[in-house]
Amino acid sequence: MKRVYKILPIFSLLLLTSCQPTVSSKVTLGNTKVLKEPAGVYFSGYWPDGKLNLVKKGDIWQLFWGEAVDILTENKSVWPEDHYSSVKESNAVFGKGKSSIENFNENGSWFIGVFPLDEKGNYVGFFHGESHWDNDGTAHKSIGVTYSSDYGKTWKDTAPIILAPEPKGEKGWTGLGDACVIWDHFNERWLCYYQARTGLFGINRLCLAASYDSQGKPGTWKKWDGNSFSGYGCDSSLKGSKDYALANLKSVPGCNPSVMWNDYLNKWVMVYGSWGKEIYISFSDDGINWSSPEKILGSSSNPVWYPNLISEEGDKTGGKTVRMYYSYQQSPETGRRKMAYNEITFEK
Repeated sequence: MKRVYKILPIFSLLLLTSCQPTVSSKVTLGNTKVLKEPAGVYFSGYWPDGKLNLVKKGDIWQLFWGEAVDILTENKSVWPEDHYSSVKESNAVFGKGKSSIENFNENGSWFIGVFPLDEKGNYVGFFHGESHWDNDGTAHKSIGVTYSSDYGKTWKDTAPIILAPEPKGEKGWTGLGDACVIWDHFNERWLCYYQARTGLFGINRLCLAASYDSQGKPGTWKKWDGNSFSGYGCDSSLKGSKDYALANLKSVPGCNPSVMWNDYLNKWVMVYGSWGKEIYISFSDDGINWSSPEKILGSSSNPVWYPNLISEEGDKTGGKTVRMYYSYQQSPETGRRKMAYNEITFEK
């Protein structure tokens, strides 16, 4: 990978901790670096809260920070710490209060993938939407799509695309979401990795849906049934078909995946958070069949979550060395956290 971006003054202090060991034959973690939050950050103490989404616009990197209200920052650097001081409410472009649909995303829309559709400023944005009960912290979750014609500054035509079999009903955590979306350039399709209740005991595991429509429009998404994309993402009654977990990822239930194509390994790489607040990694040749997940970070005394793979090429592709940003020392009582990263070095 090439270091081609001029790094602007950094407003975050990096604190070094102990070096992490090699965790598998393919992965070595570097030192943990904890970011110190600048003053005035919106949703202070809650980043990252899901996917960090990057788009290259000329010689500028746009970073869409996923939260109930999504923030857009711009910088010549690709690294989140160089954008951190611009995470202000005034830079909100989507989310709660914007393009809201009742019982779908009126309580927040977290971007899980933002992609340019052309060179004229037309973007597609995929998001995790929440509908809460009396703002008590629990939600019914769904996945939607929205479109921009001004480089992500405003969004329109918001609609659901992947829903759970049951609509919002009994109070509690229901639905599906906590996802990421990638463009599978080999098969010219969108792939959405999301968590949903699966199996006899309703355990929340990682599932998959695909769309072969170039814009990922509503009505074009099909769920993976274990053999093919046969299930429907969303019908006219605002329900989706049954959800099936990806076979080799069943052993470690979890959520909030980050997936990128790795040019060095010639494989897809996924990191995701387990429900035990640990981060696991897996590899795939086709985006469907994944290797058995291996833990690379986290413990009961060091809870970590919301991992994000980012390289100097953005969040879509990487090479021999990439960075993994994540929430660090997240409090189980309050949810408050710091943001940290480790460099990951891959070996063939």
